[in-house]
Amino acid sequence: MRTVKLEHNDDTVLDPTDPQLVMRGSLLLDGHECGGREQRRDGTWIARLSASGETIVAASRNQLIERLTLVTL
Repeated sequence: MRTVKLEHNDDTVLDPTDPQLVMRGSLLLDGHECGGREQRRDGTWIARLSASGETIVAASRNQLIERLTLVTL
């Protein structure tokens, strides 16, 4: 099973023109940085994979982690 780690970056990386953005950070799969992730004010979590350009949207943090364990690199 793939290990997923959602890193929290410094709040200075938040985009002030996007008021819906709560948190942004790096996405690590099996210890390798593979993209970024965001938490939105409406409760959704978004992961953007850098290699494939794929965007994964989930209703919760746990759901996002579950879906990321199935991603092929």
